[in-house]
Amino acid sequence: MAETAFPDDLRAAQIRLHQATAELAALCERLPWSVEPTPGWPGAKPPHTGEVTSGRQASPG
Repeated sequence: MAETAFPDDLRAAQIRLHQATAELAALCERLPWSVEPTPGWPGAKPPHTGEVTSGRQASPG
């Protein structure tokens, strides 16, 4: 398979895009899931797996 030589400015833009995406993901992890203080709810425990899923911690807002 032949290699395609991409321009350096395109490669740099792609790297900046990946960095910005990673920074956005990190920010979203730190933010609360609700902008208003909201109580959480317990997760469901299906009998076939026994694993608790889809619950939420309370949000401080």
